[in-house]
Amino acid sequence: MPETEPNVLFANHSTAKLLAIVSVEHSERVRCGQPNCGHSVYRRIHVVRENSKLMVLGSTCFAKRYGNDAALGSARFGGGEGKPLTQAERELLVNNTQALLEQFEIEAAALEAAKVKPTPPTVLQPRPFRAIQHVIASVPPRETPWEWVKPLSSVIFLKLKDGSGWMRAQRRDDKHLLVPWPVFEGWDEALPPLFGPIDSACGGHLLPDVIAALRYLRNHAEWETKPGRWRDVLTEIASRTASS
Repeated sequence: MPETEPNVLFANHSTAKLLAIVSVEHSERVRCGQPNCGHSVYRRIHVVRENSKLMVLGSTCFAKRYGNDAALGSARFGGGEGKPLTQAERELLVNNTQALLEQFEIEAAALEAAKVKPTPPTVLQPRPFRAIQHVIASVPPRETPWEWVKPLSSVIFLKLKDGSGWMRAQRRDDKHLLVPWPVFEGWDEALPPLFGPIDSACGGHLLPDVIAALRYLRNHAEWETKPGRWRDVLTEIASRTASS
């Protein structure tokens, strides 16, 4: 667990480094490590190393401690509203912050090693969503287009703000997958590591943590359908896209 020290309002920037910005569910709030603060925080939780000590700070206390919220530059991991944590990662944040950072390093190294091309990733250009009407028309209404989907299982579709669409479906072995729908170039690099490895046979991410994956998508979604059978979800998608 991060150590604390006597009350400090303004700290020396040269001794501090912003390592990560993370987030947890509101019900899983964690204690801000700023001395004499005591507040519980859940969004934009800042993990800082200062004078060899790790601190977990809420965004308000971080800005007060270092002068403003951009004082230490960009975080090594996370950004924006913060990298969403799984339940296990949240426990590490509270009880073994160093181990959590080491896990982030391993994930980043694995992603780097998995890159085939050394060139910077191509800017993603999701398929214009209005084209989904043609995709809907080409798919049988009573069954999914994927043979691996578990019979009678539900699916859920989420339309993201970047224009991409993703379908959560259940495989016959009860594993959950996230499939781009419609498929767009670069989909396999569009999402962070929490979405798990690519299942090339199924054409989607094999989800290690369904709850964490859906939480992340909902934070970046314009809308989502109700969970339901394929036919019902397609009907809802068609209705939403026709009115947009």
